[in-house]
Amino acid sequence: MALTLDLNKSQQALVLNLAKAGVSDPPKVDVAFVMDVSGSFDDEHRQGVTNDLLTRLIPWAGLFDPDQKMEVYTFSNGPRNVHHAADVSARNYAGYVQREIIGCPGYQGGTDYSYVLERVLADFGWGPAPAQPRSFFAKLLGASAAAAPAVAPRQTLIFFVTDGESSDEAKTTALLKASQTRGDGVYFHFLGVSNQSAKFPYIERLGDQFGNVGFTAVNQVRSWVQQPDDAINQALISDELVAWLKAGRA
Repeated sequence: MALTLDLNKSQQALVLNLAKAGVSDPPKVDVAFVMDVSGSFDDEHRQGVTNDLLTRLIPWAGLFDPDQKMEVYTFSNGPRNVHHAADVSARNYAGYVQREIIGCPGYQGGTDYSYVLERVLADFGWGPAPAQPRSFFAKLLGASAAAAPAVAPRQTLIFFVTDGESSDEAKTTALLKASQTRGDGVYFHFLGVSNQSAKFPYIERLGDQFGNVGFTAVNQVRSWVQQPDDAINQALISDELVAWLKAGRA
């Protein structure tokens, strides 16, 4: 059975939890949701578990995002398997994963974090556009892939949901280091999702290493998504995120 949630009540709880943490005037920042669609995550998508997790983040979009929606990206392995899906909001979150994510480009592939991170940074104005894969004829003629036009940078909170470690850790770490060095107005919140009590040493290490990267272990995900609003919010609101939100408001 799909999770049912009073979104207005949940958003009010988020406002109160943020105020208790020191954010009494939440800034307007774009909210993005990045979803792993590798093969190992298939059961959770088909059983509605990841849709329930997505549902718990809808109040964040309602509060922070100027358009009250989240832009959604999916990824597996390689640049061709990064996909910008339909936006999600309070209007269409029910059945969203079944409708928009299952069977998307790259579904049931491997796991590379870097390519989708490159894409999201570029789309929100914080990084160069990633090189586009060229066709056989373009390669034959020596044509280079055109870079996407630059966009105005937007303060962005990115929820990054995965059930496994990345196959391209060195490239991912270098990309996040470059983002921090540039001072990008982005906060990456990695959610390591498991049906048991799995460990996610790499993304946990990223959370320790970078000031604009957070990590939350979502163990026993089926019960995790059923928790009260306060428990969900306390798991996601860290001192580091609070500092980033205050800086964005200044």
